[in-house]
Amino acid sequence: MRVVGLVLLLTIACGGTPPRERAPEPAPADPARGPFADRKDFEPTAFGVLVVGTGRPIIFIPGLGSPGEVWNETVEHLANDHECHVITLSGFAGRPPIEEPLSSAVRRDLTRYIRSRGLDHPILVGHSMGGFIALWLAGSFPENIGPVIIVDAGPALSGDLEEAKGLRDRWAKASDQEFAAQAKYMYAGMATDPKRLEEISTLAAKSDRQTIGDAIFEMMSTDLTDLLEDIRAPVLFVLADGVFQTRIKKQAEPIRDKEIVVVPRARHFVMIDDPKRFFAAVDAFLEEHPAEP
Repeated sequence: MRVVGLVLLLTIACGGTPPRERAPEPAPADPARGPFADRKDFEPTAFGVLVVGTGRPIIFIPGLGSPGEVWNETVEHLANDHECHVITLSGFAGRPPIEEPLSSAVRRDLTRYIRSRGLDHPILVGHSMGGFIALWLAGSFPENIGPVIIVDAGPALSGDLEEAKGLRDRWAKASDQEFAAQAKYMYAGMATDPKRLEEISTLAAKSDRQTIGDAIFEMMSTDLTDLLEDIRAPVLFVLADGVFQTRIKKQAEPIRDKEIVVVPRARHFVMIDDPKRFFAAVDAFLEEHPAEP
């Protein structure tokens, strides 16, 4: 269970020994044909999308292994005046995997998705791995992004490359029984009432084990810290009331326009664990940062 415990920490914690390399930047490309083209017929391969509601665009990115359903209550809360784009990452929760590093592929495809759909400075909301991706996108393409809401996540995970390789291999090579047990254990303790995560953990257990392992390795070997000072949008961090909040606060220092809210007694799935306080923080932040006229 030591390995599973480490994965649990990796999913919710940031800090410690910094990862070894900065996030790579894509090579310049023909805007009509390259990887960041904005053709209207573009369809993402790195994620699937469900669109709900009308109004100001907002994109929801779930965390490691999680389905888009982690955002159900939040979407219901915001859909009256927001066009909610709820994504599920490829390889997670039963969605077919892809053959390339997932976080960087999602960053690329989200950029193209935003441009191809004509989304005007959409709000980004990311939990855990989804928060890592949201920070990557906001720092890489600040001209495209509106306010950013990060739920219990940061720009760099703890550990070194050897540990990252070990975790990747152990998830990827797990037997069916081992994988199911690890997936179930990973969600244990991430909410004060575990029953609230039963549906989510059941769907997460349908994830592709190679994708889970590769995603952990990619996050552990990618350091976004140097990108944070490039973020132009305001950023709200909504953090669990745990031991890792200090590390995340420290990592967030380079972001110029930021707000940090710690939800008392909440665990990693803050939006599910204490939706009332989570919604209050989100509503206040969005009211303070309305859409540009």
